[in-house]
Amino acid sequence: MSGFASWLGGQGGYLNPKLKPFIEVDDNGDRGVVAEEDIEEGQQLMLIPTSCCLHMPTQQEYSLSQAGYSAAVKHLKEKHPSISPFLATVLLLLYEMRQGSKSKFSAFLETLPQEHDCVLCWSKGQLSELLGTAIEIAGDSTRTVFEREVSPIMQQATHIWPAEAQTYEAFELHAGLVQSRAFHMLQENWITGSAQEGVELYMLPAIDMINHSSQPDKRNTLLRKSNAELTVKVDGEPMTIQGFFTMKAERDIAKGEQLLHTYGDLSNAQLLQTYGFVEDFEPGYDNPHNFVPVPTVLLLQSCSEAGDEAALACFEGKKNLLQQANILKDAFVVTSQEPLPDDLVTAVQVLHMEPHEFSELEKVEATDGTGEASTSRPASAEPQPAFLLGAGFMNDTSDAQAVCTTLLRLVEKLLGQYPTALKDDAAALHRDRPMPHRWKMAVKVRMGEKEILQSMKQAVVMLMMAQQEDEENSDEDEDDDADDDDEIGDDTGAEETLARIMGMKSARDTSQQQNSERKKHQKR
Repeated sequence: MSGFASWLGGQGGYLNPKLKPFIEVDDNGDRGVVAEEDIEEGQQLMLIPTSCCLHMPTQQEYSLSQAGYSAAVKHLKEKHPSISPFLATVLLLLYEMRQGSKSKFSAFLETLPQEHDCVLCWSKGQLSELLGTAIEIAGDSTRTVFEREVSPIMQQATHIWPAEAQTYEAFELHAGLVQSRAFHMLQENWITGSAQEGVELYMLPAIDMINHSSQPDKRNTLLRKSNAELTVKVDGEPMTIQGFFTMKAERDIAKGEQLLHTYGDLSNAQLLQTYGFVEDFEPGYDNPHNFVPVPTVLLLQSCSEAGDEAALACFEGKKNLLQQANILKDAFVVTSQEPLPDDLVTAVQVLHMEPHEFSELEKVEATDGTGEASTSRPASAEPQPAFLLGAGFMNDTSDAQAVCTTLLRLVEKLLGQYPTALKDDAAALHRDRPMPHRWKMAVKVRMGEKEILQSMKQAVVMLMMAQQEDEENSDEDEDDDADDDDEIGDDTGAEETLARIMGMKSARDTSQQQNSERKKHQKR
């Protein structure tokens, strides 16, 4: 710790002496930064000069001055200028690690862990636990990328990356370190000040030890980047640093409290895939940024399997109209806050339209609903749905049943992609014997998504019930509906769910009729 603090201070950086970094904060061996004394709001926590960060310079930075850059940076900039920022950073880390104590980053490199839980390093068996989730495990394997893109670069420059750095095992370890610890920052245009030109990766000493929280009330600091010059004193002498990262206390931080900030509004799946962890929450709370992608191909399959003649009529024409209206894309997004999004419901409604209804919709959309021919949007405009229908437009009970049947079938297909059922995951997570860490994280990801799909299923049930019910239903009936919903689990099929709904409706109708007859009898 003292060597790291001395190195950072010698470069013009700052680490608040009230902080204790590199300390284990949980039973999994994860490390973090903890306050050893009370820290008041506004106090400087860390200041890290850009020169202390492992970073592949932009072409602008490199063209201004090539002095001070390593042989690895120069080789990649001159021989492989189109290499991705991620692979470039991995190669830089491999180079600096092989420099040992000669590396100007040696004090920082000594703080890096020797293992990690990044998904890119999981075995096939471990990855199978993530089937059906939002984690992208398709595409080229890590080994394929290494053999095709990385190994040839190193083999052509053995004076920079010697033989011991050219193994797949070394690449996998360092790729995981970059994946789990590098910060993604928007690249800035030095002239306009805009931040829309791509992503830069920075490995930030000390700051990379501060953990993430999805709960805003638990966060106590925030990462900021500045390109400004700053003059600081090092050993009593002024030093000017060009660009830095800084973190201050955003509120009072109590002694013993862990420093927490945000890596972004990321779901459990995104946190695991990018950083190799899933948060632990108190009972009753889950990541509010969880979501389930609903592939359009599954939606189309669910509609075509409905056996509804209306759904099969003009099918290609309906798909084309939905695509032109920016409703039908690669996938829809379902969240706990919006378990039944309007664009998803609209797509199913259009696909189930009778030919004459669809013909009318085509006419309306051809004129933008104004009676005049529609004009194309400017290329720079953000694509927005041209129209949305939603649950409020399902006035016909038979139409509602067809739409709801398709939505329930869709939920079935999505749940069927996971290797386990929700109740099995819940039981596994709460059993007494210890669970392997990676398996436990996979279960948490699956459960978060399945709970959203269960909310989606309940929303469909409520929609169907609303279409079946009389407007004069009492508040008492609504309470009964909530009890009825609890009976419909994640393993209940679409047809069985609808049968239960109709059974509930029939039972309520019978009960209401009996109550009515009883009241008539009492009046007599």
